[in-house]
Amino acid sequence: MKPSELFGVFVRLAGFLVVIYGLYEIWSGLDNVVENVLATSQGDTSDQPSSFGFFVFGIPSLVLGALAFFFADVIVRLAYRNAGSN
Repeated sequence: MKPSELFGVFVRLAGFLVVIYGLYEIWSGLDNVVENVLATSQGDTSDQPSSFGFFVFGIPSLVLGALAFFFADVIVRLAYRNAGSN
């Protein structure tokens, strides 16, 4: 296996892990929204945590991870552009 192919595997793996993290953050944000709505409808006026932070990290992570996963070949060509011209 050439180094460029191994780098492509690592880029895809990193992209996949970032997608999983983004999905986790988005799911946690949706869960927090539901908890806040239920607490408000039950008359709980205590300080509820905001769901905004979950989405601020989740959505960009999901997008960037998907880009790294699906465009790994482009990233590898950018990193190893002079490897084949010897």
